[in-house]
Amino acid sequence: MIKLRYSLQILALLLISGVAVSQDDTKEVSPYKKLSKSFFGAVKRDIPNRNEKFFDTSFYAKISSAQTDRTLDNFRRAHGVIVAIEKTEVDTQGCKMATATSIKTGDGKFLWYLYFDQAQYIQRLAIDTFSDQWFYKPKPITSPNYTRKEVLFESNPFIKLPGSLYIPNNLKKPGPAVVLVHGSGPHDRNMCIGRNKIFLDMALELVQKGITVLIYDKRTYVYQYHDPFPMDSMDFQSETIDDAVAAVNFLKQQTGIDTSRIFIAGHSQGALCGPLMVKKCKVKGLILLAAPGRSLLDMIPEQLDYIAGLQTKKDATAEAQTNAIKWQVNNALKPELTLQSRMILPFGARPKYWLFDRNYKVLDVAKTITLPILLIQGGRDYNVTKKDYDLWGEAMKGKSNFKSVYFEELDHMFFTGTGKARPEDVTKVNHASQKVTDKMADFINGK
Repeated sequence: MIKLRYSLQILALLLISGVAVSQDDTKEVSPYKKLSKSFFGAVKRDIPNRNEKFFDTSFYAKISSAQTDRTLDNFRRAHGVIVAIEKTEVDTQGCKMATATSIKTGDGKFLWYLYFDQAQYIQRLAIDTFSDQWFYKPKPITSPNYTRKEVLFESNPFIKLPGSLYIPNNLKKPGPAVVLVHGSGPHDRNMCIGRNKIFLDMALELVQKGITVLIYDKRTYVYQYHDPFPMDSMDFQSETIDDAVAAVNFLKQQTGIDTSRIFIAGHSQGALCGPLMVKKCKVKGLILLAAPGRSLLDMIPEQLDYIAGLQTKKDATAEAQTNAIKWQVNNALKPELTLQSRMILPFGARPKYWLFDRNYKVLDVAKTITLPILLIQGGRDYNVTKKDYDLWGEAMKGKSNFKSVYFEELDHMFFTGTGKARPEDVTKVNHASQKVTDKMADFINGK
């Protein structure tokens, strides 16, 4: 759920018009194809110490290298050795790159994914069953009418974040704009999960409706594993809020934007932080996408229990992992927890992070906000549930500035589905529902 580290390189500023394809057009892709072929060739030939050339020398890279070896060993035992290394495709994932390579064994074809950092070192390997679609493909747009501008903005002197600005073409006067803010975890600007890019879906829908959209790589994605800030200082403020405020201020400096009509749209933890964001910058309104109505520490055990309830047979390993996280949650809830505590806490986050979570009362802050607020919730969401939706409704009852919409068929990523949502659903090819972006656009346009 929460991973807190990353690495920086200076990015060129590009201007790309009428983009309606997967974002593999912003970088030279051949080095990544060559690196992938070279690495998999070394795996096929079983070259000793092969990882040294492809992983950097950091502590976290050594862990990733060891995990990669374990994954490959398990794969070989299950499916045999590589018979052929076939086609490789490349995908831009924010400031980083990924490749997918068709690998053939005696058992058939598989997709091997490599994820690279900005210095072209491998960060991790993932193996999936073979499919026709290897990476994200946007919905077809009949007549693309926008420009994508690659940007870089400063959150503080040590934090610079790359992003993409989607600008409607042929605007006759300055128009509205929105910043999309991620949930927990190290997300790229598109919020890429598997073969899906939820924020890119939303950006492409909204820009076609005449709304400028800014999406950016989260600082815990850009600076993963080589961060310029101490982990002990990390909390919601430094992880999410500061950068969202900087993004709004950056938008205000751009041409073609009506600075009196800038909105923030936060997803999940980004929505949880939304009320604090709008206290720190002047915006027109706030959109809450799957917004928690309570602390993360309250929600995590419920998420774990839901996932455990999906199991059809007992899994001792999964049960042990669940119990370990619940034990860590209990540590984070102990009254004696202080900034100096050395307890084992959820997801490697430090005491400051969880003390912030414990002390932050999102609904109390939201009640003090007078600007327009729109809450959108999916009925199949088990991360943020109807319990949270109802908490928001009760807290904001009678407030004319608050609207809420509930879509029974949508999950946490606003994918359409039926039955109980499952963790693996987010990795299946899908798109964020247009119902959500329609509601967002209507709200932004004052309808």
